[in-house]
Amino acid sequence: MLVFDRGLGGDGWAGFSLLTSLVDDGDVWLENNHQGVMNGLLGTPDGHLVAQYPPGIAVLDALPFLAGRAADRLLPAGVMPDGGALPPVGRVSRGAFLSAAFIVLARNAAALLGLLWTFLALRRLGLPERRTAAAVALTFFGGPLIFYSLVGMTHAPTFALAALLLLLLARRRETESLRLACAAGAVVGAAVLLRYSAVALLVPAVFSIRGLRGRAVTIAGFSLLLLPLPFWWHACFGSWLPPPYGGSWVITAASPWNVLFGPVHGLFLFHPALLFAAMGLTLPVRETRGWRGNAAVWFLAVAVLHGWWSEASNPGGYGQRFLIDALPALALGFAGWLRPPGQRLRISLCLAAALAGWLLFFAAVGGLVPPPPPWPWPQRLGEYAGLLRHPPGPAEILAALRRSSFLIRGLAGLR
Repeated sequence: MLVFDRGLGGDGWAGFSLLTSLVDDGDVWLENNHQGVMNGLLGTPDGHLVAQYPPGIAVLDALPFLAGRAADRLLPAGVMPDGGALPPVGRVSRGAFLSAAFIVLARNAAALLGLLWTFLALRRLGLPERRTAAAVALTFFGGPLIFYSLVGMTHAPTFALAALLLLLLARRRETESLRLACAAGAVVGAAVLLRYSAVALLVPAVFSIRGLRGRAVTIAGFSLLLLPLPFWWHACFGSWLPPPYGGSWVITAASPWNVLFGPVHGLFLFHPALLFAAMGLTLPVRETRGWRGNAAVWFLAVAVLHGWWSEASNPGGYGQRFLIDALPALALGFAGWLRPPGQRLRISLCLAAALAGWLLFFAAVGGLVPPPPPWPWPQRLGEYAGLLRHPPGPAEILAALRRSSFLIRGLAGLR
């Protein structure tokens, strides 16, 4: 993550602009704070620009944002006097660069915390340590998190909350605690305050908790966290109802296949290792004692919901990011796939698939594959075919590494 950190990303600038406006102007109007990046901004009837996202991201990023501002005040004037370059804006002031860098580092930390919580959840479900470690590593390197842990968007923290949900549900199975049921619902509510589509996590939360009372408490915990939303909508849009969001929603039988196998950013095409994780959810695993069904419901709930969205293919981003919330469930699938017998062959297939997905990632971020206009990233596997016809040499690979890495460019500039 330190090698390939990508800056705020397109959507990440909306939350950054919101924090800038709150701190500098004391309002939520972003027309003088957006630095030219319009991703995620909407116009209001009063002529203002506001962020379309829920308010949780501002709360989450407040500490790293202010830490960047503090670092700017404390550093000597001779350090980064000209600021730094952040795509797609270009050069920004030192304070803006440091605040953005701290936010991205917080995303790195959220991804690692989510992986830790996933590990602890799988261990609590009874899986052996080495197989759990392998499953968690494949969850990171074999899926879209390998890219979306690198940018200041909301996917890494929602993954962390999804992983925390898995841990709470695993603990709750042991104790039948109503307090843990309420906490599970509250975690889903917190995830919705970061990304509206995280509401899909309520399905596995309710499905996994036995008893009407436990499920009612879960829904109550979820609802309690969402009480601030109407007030936020009214402050931003002048309406107590939710604002419009990009694209449209249509219940269609094309879901979830359009998300999983679609030619544009299909999950199993761009992240082929996750196909083995999905297959692992169909295999009996002695240690998990029935949890495969819960994980399968989790995976399908996230996939079906996003398959109903007209933006399911994610043409403006890299890979299939919308299924990141299902990664904790797919970690359980990896653990099932890697079980004996035939463990060596299964591990080899997973590693080969994860390597293939990683090569797609590196070719994209390194600029080895030119994206089709007007999109910033390659859309289909066929666009990578040129790499097979003309494999890049060492010099081209090194140049791609420089293009893709702030760290490598920074170290090169020090020499």
